[in-house]
Amino acid sequence: MAGAGHTHLLAAPALARALGSSARVALVAPSGRLLYSGMMPGWIAGQYRFDECAIDLRSVSDAAGVEWLEDTLLDVDFRGRRALGVSGRSYAYDVISLNVGSANLTGALAPDPGVRVLAAKPFAEFVAAWNAVLAQPGRRRCAVIGGGAAAIEIAFALAALAGGDGPLAGSSVTLVTQGMRLMAGQSRVAGGLASAALARRGVRAVLGHSYRGVAGRTLTLDRQDGAEPLAHPVEADLVVVANGARAPGWLTQAARRDGLSVAPDGGVAVDATMRAIGTDGVYASGDCASFVGVHVPKSGVYALRQAPALAATLAARAGGDAPAVPYAPQRRSLALLNRCDGTAIGLWGPLGFAGGWVWRWKDRIDRRFIERFR
Repeated sequence: MAGAGHTHLLAAPALARALGSSARVALVAPSGRLLYSGMMPGWIAGQYRFDECAIDLRSVSDAAGVEWLEDTLLDVDFRGRRALGVSGRSYAYDVISLNVGSANLTGALAPDPGVRVLAAKPFAEFVAAWNAVLAQPGRRRCAVIGGGAAAIEIAFALAALAGGDGPLAGSSVTLVTQGMRLMAGQSRVAGGLASAALARRGVRAVLGHSYRGVAGRTLTLDRQDGAEPLAHPVEADLVVVANGARAPGWLTQAARRDGLSVAPDGGVAVDATMRAIGTDGVYASGDCASFVGVHVPKSGVYALRQAPALAATLAARAGGDAPAVPYAPQRRSLALLNRCDGTAIGLWGPLGFAGGWVWRWKDRIDRRFIERFR
């Protein structure tokens, strides 16, 4: 089980319980503590301590009979059936399940040495980078790249810090997205609620501009057709990139090198049972997988629901007789966005709603989820 994303968090223990002593199930992940994505913006804003929104993967593995291996994978030899870690160790396998998450592309340009450019994913790297930011308090010009739920929540979190008396007090926040509105392709009502709330917090929204990187202290942006030209360039000392999830580059390269089918977004192409197309013994789920023939959003809500089908499919493969279990994505999902002020925005299909009650609802859901792994 390569990676401790949302799918493996549930699937690895379920698989180990199903197989018992008939198979060895190992979980390889870069950190023994997993930051739960649903509470990440609240942690940034100081609403939660890290311990309140982190899951102890070693304890979860030990309790379920899963072998815990702390290492960061940097390659998989799919033909030789070995996963390679930065520790120098290699891990032989009969079957590999990939749930290694995704990465945000921070741009290829050269920022000024005083500018911090952070990718929101992978989470393990973001946690370390964010702690380094907090260790050097001061007023900053902050920019968040992206117009989806993750970017919007991070913008709210930074705005909360900017308006307080903590390490980013007095900072400014700008949200940059290539879309002509926030949450493009999702609820217009929720997008409007987010836009209005961000404006009230003093967050500047730059719409219709795609991000290419940071040159010096200036964001390099390409204006989309129909977008208003910028009167002034966007300058920043702190940039957080949350503009869509792509499979880690090393995985895309390894898959192409060894003949696996790779989707245009760089993810491993999989069928409904999460088996890599045309390849034996390789499965993928979550952000690093791209389902053929059906659109599955790169979202933790969807990744969690892939877990039962993945565990059942891998158990069936180990048994040799039972058929694989297909994953059927839900038609729509509930999303709750933390505004980091004791209120939240909810969306369900085209519907959007907001208020303190939405935040309390979200907080209860998130805390209950974390308690499952205590």
